[in-house]
Amino acid sequence: MSSSYGTKELWHLTHGMRRLVLAESARDAQRIQEVEEELPIARRQLDSINHQLYAHDLQLRRGRDVRVVPLPPGGGARTRQRESGPRTMGGSTSRRGWGTGDDYE
Repeated sequence: MSSSYGTKELWHLTHGMRRLVLAESARDAQRIQEVEEELPIARRQLDSINHQLYAHDLQLRRGRDVRVVPLPPGGGARTRQRESGPRTMGGSTSRRGWGTGDDYE
């Protein structure tokens, strides 16, 4: 049994492969366009979730020393705390060596 193809058979094979590749390429381009159209919706949903998390975080921190700053354009939750977090005996939170006073910077 021969494994070689004639010119006409090769032309039909390559022509069929080209058509298949073009069809797949068109489907890929269409899907990319659909995803690009869905992206702004997803961004708005994420901004909404960020806003909800920000509001929830504020409720959890109620009663603590918290200064609220406005949300930046496009969303995102940001809070700034004054003098919060764990404290050591000296009032410093820097990393120091064992009694040497050396910083590990």
